[in-house]
Amino acid sequence: MSGSAGHCSARRLAAIAVAVFLACSHYSASGRLPEHIKTVYIPTFENETAEFYLHQLITDEVTKRFLSDANLRLGDAEGADAALIGRVTRYWEEAETYGRTGALDVSGRRVTIVLSVELDDRVQNKTIWQSGNFSRWVVYEPDKESERQAAERVVTLMADDMISSILQQW
Repeated sequence: MSGSAGHCSARRLAAIAVAVFLACSHYSASGRLPEHIKTVYIPTFENETAEFYLHQLITDEVTKRFLSDANLRLGDAEGADAALIGRVTRYWEEAETYGRTGALDVSGRRVTIVLSVELDDRVQNKTIWQSGNFSRWVVYEPDKESERQAAERVVTLMADDMISSILQQW
């Protein structure tokens, strides 16, 4: 009897483990926007920084992520189901780490970008997601990478973070 009860208990435990696994994997893989959103309008991000290339780079990367990861099509200003409106609000580059000789021996620098972004559901006339202080940074070594290359890495990471943040809600 105890062998049978142990076998039944092990089965029950295995069934619970499978159910928990499936529930968790379903949750993590189910990031989608509401069903009625099929198209998105993404105008070029505004740029409040001195980095002239930044707003187009961010717009292009975010657009690419929305089309591939969120499974959307681009829509126009008037007919899209959703609109992603963004602004580059801050950009800075600063010393991050110093070498052995002190302040003049900078071995690592940090590039930081800050955005203000809003995704609006135009069908239901409501804001789906917004962040007035969406930021990301990377540290780079000036002798191995340029500041612009580091900024491009930040933009790629920001686009990934943004799409993840938006899709995690669903």
